[in-house]
Amino acid sequence: MSYIVRFRDYVTEVRKQPDKPLFDIRDFLFNNWLLVICIYLYYRLCVNFLGQALLLLQDGANGVPQFYDWIIALTDPAIDILSFWLPILFSLLVFGGIYYLKSGSFNPKVSDRNAQYLSVVALTPFVLYFALQLVYLNQTDKSWYFSLEYMDENTGFQLSNDWPWETELEDSRWKFYAVGISNAVRVVLISILFCTIIGTFVGVARLSNNLLLSKLAEAYVEFFRNMPLVVQLFFWLMILGDILPRFNEMWVLWDWIFISNRTIMFPRIIVDFCFFGSSCDPFRNLFSLIIVFIIPFVVLHVITRRLDRDGVDDSDEGLRRRMALWIGTLLLLSLLL
Repeated sequence: MSYIVRFRDYVTEVRKQPDKPLFDIRDFLFNNWLLVICIYLYYRLCVNFLGQALLLLQDGANGVPQFYDWIIALTDPAIDILSFWLPILFSLLVFGGIYYLKSGSFNPKVSDRNAQYLSVVALTPFVLYFALQLVYLNQTDKSWYFSLEYMDENTGFQLSNDWPWETELEDSRWKFYAVGISNAVRVVLISILFCTIIGTFVGVARLSNNLLLSKLAEAYVEFFRNMPLVVQLFFWLMILGDILPRFNEMWVLWDWIFISNRTIMFPRIIVDFCFFGSSCDPFRNLFSLIIVFIIPFVVLHVITRRLDRDGVDDSDEGLRRRMALWIGTLLLLSLLL
C-alpha cells in the first residue's frame, strides 16, 4: 500500500508541476550515469546472446537437430518478437534489482539473498545460450559428443600396482579408474601419516634450545615451504631415478622387500573366503582388505584396554607409550597398503 500512496502523491505533484518528471529524469541520469551505461552494455549483450539462442530453436532451419522438435520450435515471427522484448525485459529486471538494492535498507541476510536472486536473473540469458549451444553441438558435431560409453571398452594394458583389484587386459576403464582412485587414497593416507610424524619432530626441533638443531629445522621448513611442489617432484624423481636400481636389478631386503626405480613392493596378506568350493577370486581381495584394516585396530584396542585396566595413565611415559602404539599401527597399515 505504501507504493500506491507514494504513486498517488507523485501524480498529485506532477499535476501541480508538469515539468517535474523531466527534472526527475535528468537528476536520476546525472546521479546514476554509470549504472545506466552498464545496463545499456548488458542490454547489447542480451540482444546478441538471446538472439543466437533463439535461432537455435528455429523450426527446421540451418540443420537444427531433431532434439528440439519435441521441446519447442519457434517460427520466424516469434523469434523476431522474442529477440526484441526479452533483452528489454531482462535489462529492466536487472536495472530494477540493482536500484532496489541500492536504495533499500536491508539486513545482511536479506541483502545477500536478494543479490543472489539478481545474479540468477542477470546470468539467465548467458546460461541459456551456452546450454543450447552445447546441446546443438552435441547433436551436430561428433567432436562435441558427451558420453561415458568409452569407459566400458577394454584398455589394452595392465597395471603393475593394482591392489586391491587385480586388472586384466580385458578389463574396462571403469576398473582402472577404481584402481586409480584407490592408489590416490593410499598415497594421501601414507602422506598424511609421514607428514604428521615428520612435522611433529621438525616443529619440536624448531623450538629446541639447540641452535644447530633449530636452524636445521628452520632451513628444512623454509626449503620445502618455498619450493613449488612440481619442482620438488621433478627433483626427487631425478635423484631417486639415478640412485635406485632398474626394475630388473632391484634391491632385495630380507627376501620380502623389493626396491627399484619403478616401485617398492611388499608382501601382502591374502585370505581366501570360499563358499562350499566356489571360486575365491570374487571375494579374496575385498575380504583381505577388510581383514587388513580390522586386525591392527582390534589388536590396538586389546592392548590399550589392558594398559588402562588400572586407570588411564596420563603421565608423560603413558602418553609416549600410547602415541607409539598409534604410530606403529598407522605405520603398519601404510606398509600393508
